This record gives sequence, C-alpha cells and structure tokens, in this order.
Amino acid sequence: MRRISFKLLIYTLILLFCMLALSFFLQGNIITSGFKANLKNKMIQYAKDISDKFKNNLDYSSEANNIANIINGRVSIYDSNGSLIESHGRFMFGRTRNIERQTILDVLSGKTIYRTDQRTFQGSTLITLGMPIINNNEIIAAIFIHTPLHDIQNDVRNVKNQIFILFIAALLASIIGAYMLSSLFTKPILKIIDAAKAIAKGDYNVKIDVKNKDEIGELAKTITFMAQNLSKTEKLRRDFIANTTHELRTPLSIIKSYAEAIYDDILNKDQIKEYAYSIMIEADHLNNLINEILELSKLQSGTIQLNIQPISLKNLFNEILSEVNIIKGNRKFWLFEDDIVTKADGKLLKRAFSNIIINAVNHTNDTGNVYIKAEKENDHIKVSIKDDGEGIDEADLPYIFNRFYSKSAKKGIGGLGLSIAKEIIQMHNGEISVFSKKGEGAEFVVKLKC
Repeated sequence: MRRISFKLLIYTLILLFCMLALSFFLQGNIITSGFKANLKNKMIQYAKDISDKFKNNLDYSSEANNIANIINGRVSIYDSNGSLIESHGRFMFGRTRNIERQTILDVLSGKTIYRTDQRTFQGSTLITLGMPIINNNEIIAAIFIHTPLHDIQNDVRNVKNQIFILFIAALLASIIGAYMLSSLFTKPILKIIDAAKAIAKGDYNVKIDVKNKDEIGELAKTITFMAQNLSKTEKLRRDFIANTTHELRTPLSIIKSYAEAIYDDILNKDQIKEYAYSIMIEADHLNNLINEILELSKLQSGTIQLNIQPISLKNLFNEILSEVNIIKGNRKFWLFEDDIVTKADGKLLKRAFSNIIINAVNHTNDTGNVYIKAEKENDHIKVSIKDDGEGIDEADLPYIFNRFYSKSAKKGIGGLGLSIAKEIIQMHNGEISVFSKKGEGAEFVVKLKC
C-alpha cells in the first residue's frame, strides 16, 4: 500500500515539473523573440542613420562600413535605377545579391522589407532589411542591411543554458521542498491513524500529540475527545452490567432460597405462606427492575417521539400525589397553589416527577415533609421538590443520577428512577440539579422552558 506521503510527493513533483518546464519553454521563446525584435529595431535605426548622411551628402560610406562591422554583416546602397553604388562588410556567398535583386524594385517603389527566410552557406539564418532613402518625397536610393542570426542565436543559447541550470536547481529545490511538505503534512495523519487503531483495539487512553492549528489539528482534538467519551461510555457500560447483575442476583438468590425451603418441605403452613409472599415481592421487584432497564434503554435510544401538549403542573402533581399516597405513610406533602401551564409530554413528565417524589419519600422518615414548588422565572419554569430527610453526602452528589448508584444498603435507594427522570427532563430540553447537605434533606430543581 502506497503511503499518502509518497503519493503527495509524486503529485507535487509532477505539478512542479510541468510548471517549470512550461516556464522554461515560454521564457526561451520570449527571450528569442525579444532578441529578434531588438535586432530589427537596431537595423532600422542603422538604416536611418545611413539614410540621413546620404541625403545630406555626409560621409555615409564610413557610417555604412562601421555598421557592417558592428553587425558582422553587410551593407549595400543602390541608386534610384537599381545600380549598386557601394557595398561594405563580409561576403556572404552571393546570398545577399540574390535577395537584393529579388526585392530591389519593391524597395525602390517605397516599400520597406524585412526577411528572415534565407540561410547562409554555413546554415545560419540571414536577416535582411531593405529600406528606401526618401528626400523631398522622392526615392533617391535604397539601403540593404544583412546580418546572420548565428551571433544572436549564440547569445540566446547562452541565456537558455543559464535558464536550464536555474530550472535544474529549482527542480532540486522543489524535490526537497515537496518531500518536507509531504512529511509535514502526513506526520500528524500517521499519528491519527495509530491512535484510531489503538481505539479500535479498545485502548481509549490515547492522546494525539498534534499541534497543527488547522483542520488536521481539529481532527486530532476530535478523535482525542471521542476516545475520552468512549472511555467514559465503556466504564458506564461495565458499571451498568455489574450493577444490573448485582441488582438481579439479590432477588433471585432470595427467591431461590425461599423456593428451596418450600421444596424441602421443612416449613409449616404459616411459614410456607410467608415465604411464598416474599417470593411474590421479590418477583415484583425483578419485574419492576427489568421494566426500568427497558424504559431507560428506550429513552436513551432516541426513538421516542414526544407528544407535546399544554400541561397543568398543579393537576399533574395532584395525580402523582394521589398515586403515591399509599406509600407516603404519615409524611406530609406541601403543594404550590398557582396553576402553572407548560408544554410537555404529560405521560413522560409525570413519570419523571413521580420518580423524584418517590425518591424523596424513601429518604425521609415517616413524619417527614416534602415541599413541592413551581414558579415562572423569565423564559422558563422552575420546579423544586425538597424534603427534610437524611440528605446526601457531598461526595455522592456528582453521581446521584448515575444508574444504580447508591452507597446505602436501604432497600429502594439507588436503582434507575433518578436516571430515568434525568433522561426525560433532558428530552424536554430542560435541566435537573440537586442540592443537599447531610442531615438537612435534599432539593431537586427542574428547569423547563415555558
């Protein structure tokens, strides 16, 4: 399997090579065109200099000879009849005379010609400029300037060689840069891959050391955060299984012990009746526990659709209190007077508040009090359920809504009631919190949106 760093290096090098090659080609053509354009302008200027001296009867011969030497070429001057007046510079094996004979009439008719389609004997391209000499709107002579292109070709070749050297240097620098870039880019990705493999094997104690402040850095932080959450989820899962096993094992052990005593036929009639009743109680406890586990799982699965309707909280609590009346003993309930309406799923909200109230009953003595208040605060409704019972240890407060959490051996404490209540409140986009001091009772506060 090819690593991404190798692929990135290859793709980057191909792109850089294409760009540098294109740049080399274009620069070569631009330089060649620039040299040719510059040479053409110089030849035109040379022709004008000779023409000015010719018209003014100055020493044009010396000027023509100097120019021929400068361009390493040939300068010829013809009169208005097409006869050669003089010629200066290098001999070009008759090529210049052939060009001049072919175009002399065109130049003497007033045309300026510029040709690059002839070659010298040595194979070099020959550049020819033919220009009429005009005085008082009359053509009095013609000038021909010839120069081989091999000198300019040598200059262009030298420049291209320099560009090629720069091209190779740039390519080598690009290879080094692309390698460093690919390593810099893929190194954090490889760390993320290793972390993902560790997570897949169940090792959630991973921390990705990536300091990038870009999308890769955000990905590393996200995976680290995911690993932490998975670790918490795995711990909750193990605790849930352990607690569920413990909660199921206790009533099953009781049922088995009582059943064995009855089966051994060592009990009298009253004891059999008593043991049978205990078996029924423990069976009900098991049934309720299983129902709570299923209910909590259903709530946490996100498949429940809320049936949101206007709910009178006063009527809702009156229903709850009438149902828990059988277990309240001599405890007193103090209910708010105002009729406050909220929008919620009445069935689920009733279940949540019932669990909180039952928890309060279980934690107060038989002559205790439970105070239920509800009031509107800005854009939400605050519901308080407070008891004057035994209270909760400060160390236990952060875990009070965990499944099966309890440090008390008292029957009925712990379980899933408060966990279910919290899930239902959160499904309504609400909040639930608890305040307590040991020996001073506990207060559960629920905040719901209006």
